Amino acid sequence: MKRSLFLMGILLPVLGYCQSVDSSSMHKKLTTTAPLLGGVTVTNIVAPVNANGNTFTTQQPVIDVGFPVYKDFSAAHPLLIKTGIRYQGLFLSGGQNIGSTEFNSITVPLLVNYSISRTTSIAFVGLATVGSDFKRSIDAEDILYTIGARIGFRPGKSFRYGITLAYISNYSGKFLLPIPDIDWTISNRLSLTGIIPARTSLKYKLSQIQSLGVTASLNSSMYRLNDDAKDQYLHLQQNSAGLIYDLKLSQRWKLNLIAGHTFMQRLETFDTDQKVPFDGFTKLNDRVANISYRQNSFIFQGGISYEF
Repeated sequence: MKRSLFLMGILLPVLGYCQSVDSSSMHKKLTTTAPLLGGVTVTNIVAPVNANGNTFTTQQPVIDVGFPVYKDFSAAHPLLIKTGIRYQGLFLSGGQNIGSTEFNSITVPLLVNYSISRTTSIAFVGLATVGSDFKRSIDAEDILYTIGARIGFRPGKSFRYGITLAYISNYSGKFLLPIPDIDWTISNRLSLTGIIPARTSLKYKLSQIQSLGVTASLNSSMYRLNDDAKDQYLHLQQNSAGLIYDLKLSQRWKLNLIAGHTFMQRLETFDTDQKVPFDGFTKLNDRVANISYRQNSFIFQGGISYEF
């Protein structure tokens, strides 16, 4: 389970991207207004950590921008091509022995979504990421990538699901994973969404503009280390659960707040030569960390998004 969660955390941006397009592109002939296919989301995740006698804070600002580059909803089989850019940072403040305190990553996604019918769609996703402390020039070894294909089904207006087969290449090795997802409007007030088992949210609608619920998720990111820590990378993993609050500020603006606690949190550095074989899931936990902080803490997340 831990190995699957570790990998799925890396895939969350891709799967969420794919899932959102599926919900907006399946029933165009039934809509009377133009769909909102692009958007900007700004998020910040903060966790105070006290581990191994060290006290520090991790702060992760994230900016996601997505926009369509081609769309044709007038054909019998609607087609959408979408791209964007994702920035994610990791800033460490306080006492820790990693060396660098500022890490940044840039991700460029590409998605092609094709509607086979009103109830079935297929999507192809590609994602390239560069993450580092950027204290030296980037080379080919610093590029992490994911490619995948998702087939989605929508048997009714209130229920849709899909499965993604994804190929991942990162500092720890290369992997192939099947990952299911679900989006279910249980009633007028209750809804369930999830990328199983990496992220699941159960929400209750308090009003037309507010909802409150519980959520569990995994955040995972990798960054190349340089200077005295050459040929190493930093890996942050955070499994957490807590309360989630959504507020619709207007037709296009939304606010999202999460307060929770981690039940698995690791900030570790590894040598880049510790590659796990393609069929070596059982060896992921055999990696030997050079520096390791393993301590749970409270975690807070706030975000605001704008759709266009």
